[in-house]
Amino acid sequence: MTAQEETTGREHGVRIRRLRPEDHDAVSELILAAYDAGGHLEEEDTYRAILADVASRAEVAEILVAEVDTDAGPRVGGSVVLAPPGSPLQETAREDEYEFRMLAVHPDLHRRGIGRALLAAVVERARAMEGVRGVALTTMESMVEAHRLYEAAGFVRTPERDWMLSALLPGLPPEEDKGPFIVYVLPVD
Repeated sequence: MTAQEETTGREHGVRIRRLRPEDHDAVSELILAAYDAGGHLEEEDTYRAILADVASRAEVAEILVAEVDTDAGPRVGGSVVLAPPGSPLQETAREDEYEFRMLAVHPDLHRRGIGRALLAAVVERARAMEGVRGVALTTMESMVEAHRLYEAAGFVRTPERDWMLSALLPGLPPEEDKGPFIVYVLPVD
C-alpha cells in the first residue's frame, strides 16, 4: 500500500489514515479510555471485550485512525469503524445509508479536532459512494459531547429510530437491557 492510498486526509495537524495491524493495541486502549472517561461503561460490562477486539472488527470492516503529533512523536489519538451499505457491522442504517460506529478520541487528546477530522472523513467517503443518501450513527444518551459534534456537522436527531439493546438481542433479561440508544442522520444527497 502506498502512502497515498493509506492517507485519507489531513485536517489541522490530524492525519487520517487506515488502521494498520500495529495500531490494534493503541486503538483498543483509546476506545476503552474514551468510554471509561465518559462514564459510559461499568467495569463488568461485557461490551468492553467487544470494544477492545479491534482485530476482529478489522477483519470485516475498514477502520480509520487519526494520528496526531505529540511531544513524544506521532500517536494514534482516535478511530472510527466504517460500515457502508451491506456491511455486517451496520446496526441502524437503512439500505441507502452509510453508517459509522465507535468513533472515539483518547481523553488526553480532546479539543484537537480529532473527532471532527474523523467525522469529516466518514462523510467524505459516504458522499463519494453511489446511491448513498445519508450517514447514520447510534450513540448513547450519556455521550453529550459527541452529540454536540454531530449536531455541529449537520446531523439531525431521529428519535423515531432510537432503539434498545433487546432489539438486537431477543431474550436479553430486562435488567441487562441498555438504552435507549439514540440515532442521528446526516442527509448527503
